[in-house]
Amino acid sequence: MPNKKHVVEEEDDDEQWNHKSLDVLNMKKNLFINICQSLSIILMLIIIIIIPISQVFVGWHYSDACPINQSIPYYLIVAGIVGLLLIILIFVCQLMIRTFSRKMFDNVIDRANSNRTTTLVGCGVCSIMCINLSLFIFLLGWSIAGWVWVLGVWNKVQYYHANNNDYCHPIVYKYTFSLLLLTISFQIILFCFVCRKTCVRIMTLRKKETITTDES
Repeated sequence: MPNKKHVVEEEDDDEQWNHKSLDVLNMKKNLFINICQSLSIILMLIIIIIIPISQVFVGWHYSDACPINQSIPYYLIVAGIVGLLLIILIFVCQLMIRTFSRKMFDNVIDRANSNRTTTLVGCGVCSIMCINLSLFIFLLGWSIAGWVWVLGVWNKVQYYHANNNDYCHPIVYKYTFSLLLLTISFQIILFCFVCRKTCVRIMTLRKKETITTDES
């Protein structure tokens, strides 16, 4: 008969090998998930950056090609510049949060003066978030103005006779209209998403309160 000690050692070795295999599989899975998330973020960032850059390009290139309402190409230019600035500030804010949250307590100085570092980073992030909120509110109001300018000439605009006062280049007008439609659709989806999250949280809190009341 085999030695019991030898059998136990073999079982321990098998268990350790299984744990190592699971660890390797988990590492590969986490690596794959991180790569997919990074690629998704990069792709979304590229798409988001392309929109304001295209706004500035179209508005600048066709700034004199919409005599029916010269405000339409200028709307594109301003919206593109402010949108690009908003994206840059959001990226800087996220970078600050990720960087300083890891390095905040890395050295002895920061550990001894944790309040100084926390206050400095917090003030910087808070300032950028306030600027972002202001820019977002401005873009919201600017979008309303864009809707007024675009829909105000809906029944009058024509795309064939460039010398007439009711002319607007089709790229300028149709691109602006499509972009405004996309913006309001995104805002509606975001509003519904926030409402859903809020309702779920409220229901969860009510359930917790009910359970606490029943237990007491």
